Amino acid sequence: MAGRVTGKVALITGGGGGIGQASAELLWAEGASVVLVDVDAGEAERAAAEIDPSGERALAIGAHLDDETQAQRAVDETVRKFGRLDILANVAGVRVWGPVTEADPASWDYVIRGNLLQVGYCSKFAVPAMSETGGGSIINVSSANALAGRPGMAQYDATKAALLALTRSMAHDHAGLGIRVNAVCPGPTLTTFHVRRRAASTGETLEEAREALSTGTPTLLRRQADPKEIGYAILFLGSDEASYVTGATLMVDGGLSA
Repeated sequence: MAGRVTGKVALITGGGGGIGQASAELLWAEGASVVLVDVDAGEAERAAAEIDPSGERALAIGAHLDDETQAQRAVDETVRKFGRLDILANVAGVRVWGPVTEADPASWDYVIRGNLLQVGYCSKFAVPAMSETGGGSIINVSSANALAGRPGMAQYDATKAALLALTRSMAHDHAGLGIRVNAVCPGPTLTTFHVRRRAASTGETLEEAREALSTGTPTLLRRQADPKEIGYAILFLGSDEASYVTGATLMVDGGLSA
């Protein structure tokens, strides 16, 4: 039986781990060819090899996607390898901690480039590639905190809120080309990045850090998401099951925004 995205080609940014790798695994399992792009080329290669040891339907690319030239190269290499592009999942992002009183030009530049510019650049080149084969789906990963406020994350949350506006405008601009554009807003998600960061700061083992992070979250479900739980939303929006969905914001946050 055919998978939900059989024959499609998906480019996933931030594919070297976390939500990006989990999404790539699901898309690949449902029949897509996947391109994992990450600033860490080694992690992208590791993830691609784990997903598809044969390399027939998985490609790893190392790139800094806030550089327009490198974003174009990622799209071009995808089309060169697989002949088309149907799904772009803009998962990669960066974090900056602290209130605006602690922000400076360097931190603003870093968070805007990491959370907005790379989405814009990847989309700039994905749209014409998708239009050549009848359309496609762009999924922008924002955050539940684009809507639900919290202290100490002003710059990050501001850029994630801006990403929702970008998503809506892109949905208007490219609907005529058969391209759907939607956003996914994850709540707290337990990725290896967060586990390692806590362990490094507290001296806990990875398992102790994972256990501590798994409890006490402010969601209605009282837990963090597994990255695949966010990946399933990306899989849905990339599939033809979501053929009538565009300009939407899908909350996958355990009820945090409620």
